[in-house]
Amino acid sequence: MQTLDRTTELGKKLFYASYILMLVRSLLSASTLSVIIGTDGFFFRYILRIAALIPIAVKICTQDHYYKHTFLRYVIFACAVALMIAFNRHSNLVDIAVLIVGVHGVPLKDAVRVFYRTAGVICGALFLLSLFGAIENVVTYAGLKPRYAFGNVYATDFAATLFYIELAHAYLKGKNYNLRNFFFWIFVSFFVLIFCVARLDFVLIFCLAWAMLLAAYVPKLFSFRGVQAVLWLMIPVLCVVSILLHVVYTPDNRFLVWLNDLLSGRLYYGNLAVNDYGFTLFGQTVRMQGWGFTTTEWDKELGYYFVDCGWLSLALQYGIAMVVFVCAVYTAVSRRSFKEGDHILPIILFFVALTSVVDHHFFEYWFNPFLLVLNMGLRAERRKSTAARSAVAAGTV
Repeated sequence: MQTLDRTTELGKKLFYASYILMLVRSLLSASTLSVIIGTDGFFFRYILRIAALIPIAVKICTQDHYYKHTFLRYVIFACAVALMIAFNRHSNLVDIAVLIVGVHGVPLKDAVRVFYRTAGVICGALFLLSLFGAIENVVTYAGLKPRYAFGNVYATDFAATLFYIELAHAYLKGKNYNLRNFFFWIFVSFFVLIFCVARLDFVLIFCLAWAMLLAAYVPKLFSFRGVQAVLWLMIPVLCVVSILLHVVYTPDNRFLVWLNDLLSGRLYYGNLAVNDYGFTLFGQTVRMQGWGFTTTEWDKELGYYFVDCGWLSLALQYGIAMVVFVCAVYTAVSRRSFKEGDHILPIILFFVALTSVVDHHFFEYWFNPFLLVLNMGLRAERRKSTAARSAVAAGTV
C-alpha cells in the first residue's frame, strides 16, 4: 500500500525548478559577480524571487498528497513561521519554510544532488572568473598571509561553500566513498588552508574525508551503540555548549580567553550580541556587519559586529523555539537513521552541527542543503506501514 505522504513526478520536477532558481539567485547575490549583474536591483530582489517560488507553490497546491496529520503539522509550522516573522522581521524565513514544506515527497538524495550540482557549477564558475580577473577576487590578510575569496565575499565563505559541497558529495557517495574521493578532499582541505588561511574549515574538510573513509571501509565501526550514541547525542551537546560558551564568556577567565583567541574572537562578539539583544522565544532583528566584500556602505558607528556561531545566531535571530525545533529534529532523524541501518546521514548531521559551532551558515539554504531534513520532523510517522518505513530508509522527505 502506497503512503499518502508523496508527490507526483511532476511535483518533483517543480521542486527541482524552484530549488535551482533559489540557489542560483542566492549564490550569485553572495558573490562579487553581484556588482556586475545587479543583484541589489528590483529584478533579482523581487521578480526572480517570486518566479523561484511559483513552481514550488504549484507543487504544494496541486501535486502533493498528505496524511491528515502531516497536513496539520505543515499548517501549524506555517503559522509558527508567520508568528516568528512578525517578531524577527526576517523575510528570508519565508524561502526556508517554503523549501522545508515544498520538499515533501522528494527523495532527500535527489534534492541534495540538485544542490551539489548547482552549487558546484556556480562555485567553480566564480572561482575561474576570479582567477581570470573577470570579477573581483577579494584579498584580506591574516597577519602577512593573503586570504583569497575566489569570487565569494570573504575567504572563509569560499571555504565554507567547499565544505558544504563536500557534505553533499559525501552523502551522495555514501558507502561507495572511495580513496579517490578521499584524496581529492584532502587536497581541497590543504588548498583552503594555504590560500584562504581558513584553519577551521581545513580541519572540518580534512576530518570529514577521514570519517567518510571509515564509513565506507570500516562500516562495522558505526554499528556499535556507543559510537552511534556519541554521534546523535553530540548534536544537542554541541548546540547547548556552543551557546553557553558565548553566554558565560568573560575576559577574566583565562581558559575562555584562550578559547576565544583560538576561535578568532568569536566568543567575544557572540557575548557582546547576547548582552546587547538577549534571547527571545520567536527571534528579533539583530544588526550585524562583518568583514569582506559588500555592495552596501560600511557603517562606521556599528563597526565589526558579527555572530559567527550558527547555533547562537539561530537563537538570537530566529528565537529559542526555532533552535529547539531544529536541534530536536536533527537528533531524532540521526537516531532513527541508525535504527534503519543508515550511518551516513548521522555522520553528515553531526558535521553540520559541528561546523555550526564556528560558522554562521547553518540557516542559509544556499549553503546548507540539509535544512531540508527538517521536513522529516513535520511528517506524520506511520510505523505500521511498510511503505512508509521504506520511504524513510530511502531518504524520502
